[in-house]
Amino acid sequence: MSPNPQAIYSQRLQQREAEVHSLDAAHHRLAQVRLLLAGLSLGGCLLAPGPWLLLPLLLFTFLVARHTKLKSQLEASRRGAQFYRLGLARLDGSWPGQGVAGAHFLDPRHPYARDLDLFGKGSLFELLCRARTQAGQRRLADWLSRPASSQEIRLRQQAVRELKDRLDLREQLAGLQPGHQSLKGAYPGQWASPPRRLRSLAARLLASALGLAGLAALLYWFWSYDPRPLGVMILIQFAFRYTAGGQVPQILKETEPIRGECLILRAYLSRLEKESVSGPLLDSLWQPLKQEPSRALGRLESILDTLESRRNPLLAPLFALLLAPYQLAAALEDWREEYGPKLELWLDGLAQIEALLCFASFAWENPDYAWPELQPAGSGLRACDLGHPLLGPECVTNEVDLSNVKLWIVSGSNMSGKSSLLRSLGCNVILAMSGAPVRASRMQLEPLQVAGSIQLGDSLSAGISRFYAEILRLRQVLEQAQGPARLCYLLDEILGGTNSQDRLVGARAVVRRLFELDCLGLVTTHDLALTELAEELGDQAANVHFEDQLQEGVMSFDYHLRPGVIRRSNALELMRAVGLEV
Repeated sequence: MSPNPQAIYSQRLQQREAEVHSLDAAHHRLAQVRLLLAGLSLGGCLLAPGPWLLLPLLLFTFLVARHTKLKSQLEASRRGAQFYRLGLARLDGSWPGQGVAGAHFLDPRHPYARDLDLFGKGSLFELLCRARTQAGQRRLADWLSRPASSQEIRLRQQAVRELKDRLDLREQLAGLQPGHQSLKGAYPGQWASPPRRLRSLAARLLASALGLAGLAALLYWFWSYDPRPLGVMILIQFAFRYTAGGQVPQILKETEPIRGECLILRAYLSRLEKESVSGPLLDSLWQPLKQEPSRALGRLESILDTLESRRNPLLAPLFALLLAPYQLAAALEDWREEYGPKLELWLDGLAQIEALLCFASFAWENPDYAWPELQPAGSGLRACDLGHPLLGPECVTNEVDLSNVKLWIVSGSNMSGKSSLLRSLGCNVILAMSGAPVRASRMQLEPLQVAGSIQLGDSLSAGISRFYAEILRLRQVLEQAQGPARLCYLLDEILGGTNSQDRLVGARAVVRRLFELDCLGLVTTHDLALTELAEELGDQAANVHFEDQLQEGVMSFDYHLRPGVIRRSNALELMRAVGLEV
């Protein structure tokens, strides 16, 4: 029996909110006890000093550790509650704007990203994305932006099925970082790739000796009140920094931005190391985790924590005197040399795991969605009860059958559902070719690539009109049609920026050429003259349409697809319905 995501999310949200309330109260009580103990200890020091003061001091130290642990549990419960709130928002349709939009991944030249709302607020990427690392978000964007091979799709489907029911894993990973935005640090893989600097072992040994000598000079000053040895050592160290440590500031500057990313990366890998998997793709992704990379990242975290401590104004002079920046830079170079190549492997594995977990969450939240069945080349596409994944449960579904025909010309009145049909088909083909489930009761398709001309606009800065942008896109579609994979093209009211005669001639030529190139496609039109092309092309082309009803000035649509050509237009009725005299 399929799970009820709404009920499970609601139940777990109540549990996490109850935990937050209980832990918050305990956290507040513990803070008051700490304050009381601090007051007693201070008062005891002033009024009755003695060995007995060790007891409240030890108790205070214990409470500090307990307080820290309690705070960590409280934050985890709060993040868990937020995880389930976002899950419920996706289920009730209120999710747009609450997730990671991924607008920076949008390429205006991409053949379908803008047309199918792939990125941005309320996009397919925002609906799917649960990844917190930059690498994971990039991998998900890449999977949605280009079709995978048949073998890759099958492996991903198998992996997603295995991960689908691991709700606890997804909650715990989400609880490792507050908020829903991606981490702001630099990409660690880029940091780890440059060749090593600070190669001289002699310089490193000299830095250690100078640091110890500086510390000895400082202690001598405290003992004898003679600052001259300390002054001499500071001058010698300055000369060392100038001659041998010139690259240190740059190394430390490059490292600082990755601190946040590496901390969360260690936490992610530490959690994933505990998970057991069995499928071929997951087994290959988990194989590097058997080497416990979280330990190596723990070493890096210790170096970064020490590096961060130098910002303390009390410690900064001592750090400088010990030449600690040089030693830390050398330790960072040691780490990069030993683990830099492996870090890229860990990041790549984590990126794929995060992308698969995005699909797994999508599959778990939508148990009625189908797993697309890949067919041999030439089989076409067929989908039953096809709906748009970005629309709510009230979305009307339709059957699309391009298994025995190559072209549908879709006619219908304004707002009847033509463009939505194109977007529904396009989004689901993208999901299918990424390895994710689709919003349909069944979907069979051969390997396809997608291209569309649906949402195009002019560009004032580039000096491009809408019509020119469209013909550039049509040229791109025709070029893509000659590629190795079969093309599924989606053309919505093409060539609308020119006169009716040129529009008809141009549209017929483009569609006929795509038909000759053996592509699959849907073309919407208001021009009934274009529907005659289906009859000219024979049995491999067909007309379908959407209808509308106008009763007492109110237009209504049922959004059900019907065979044949629409025989009426609602443009004038719509204009009159809003008060225009036509």
